[in-house]
Amino acid sequence: MKAYGLSDVGKVRPLNEDAYYLPKERERFAAVADGMGGHKAGEVASALAIEVFTQALREAGERVEEASLVQAVEKANAAIYQRGQGDRSLRGMGTTLTALWFGPDYVYLSHVGDSRAYLLRNRALMQLSNDHSLVNELVEKGEITPREARNHPQRNFITRALGTGRRVTPDVIKLDFQPGDAWLLCTDGLTNYLRGVELARIMNQSLSWEDKLRWMVDEALRRGGGDNITALVVPYEEERP
Repeated sequence: MKAYGLSDVGKVRPLNEDAYYLPKERERFAAVADGMGGHKAGEVASALAIEVFTQALREAGERVEEASLVQAVEKANAAIYQRGQGDRSLRGMGTTLTALWFGPDYVYLSHVGDSRAYLLRNRALMQLSNDHSLVNELVEKGEITPREARNHPQRNFITRALGTGRRVTPDVIKLDFQPGDAWLLCTDGLTNYLRGVELARIMNQSLSWEDKLRWMVDEALRRGGGDNITALVVPYEEERP
């Protein structure tokens, strides 16, 4: 399984509190996390989420099902929460977590927070994840429009995150895959600046995946770079483990 990733601190924040994971040999999973919670705490939360979550998937081996992913998220949540309770400087820290696990002919998406997962299929980009955010809830209730949500003063307020409480419930979705598919995982440092149609246009270019990621990140920087920016792509491969 091949994946490509790129992360940038942006133009405003002193630290990069995003973290991501690309699969090693024989591994079938990839993940991105966006930490929050004060000086260095967000960095700790996102790194710990990736560490514990990916270790749990390694221990699950070949038999990964929905329950395996839920348990991996629960372990990561518990580790972050306990670390925060034990260190006053880290108390209240949390992180998003959006991850993919590939089976022989299907994909599991596991998601908490407002980092996103997209699927590029037949040149069209579809958002697979549902933002766990206040503005998304307002959009779903019809109280504001998607356009208004993009500039809403509380657009960064998320309603579900790892580490902020004793328990968390992830969204877990089972999907198929087809030749030509490509999955994009990214933090809101990217999607705050580039809409889905713009991401699709870049992903459909005749360039390497590394160049496409660089283009996305550079464009987010050009438009302000007010947050850490992280994106990774997992393209379809004919030969899978």
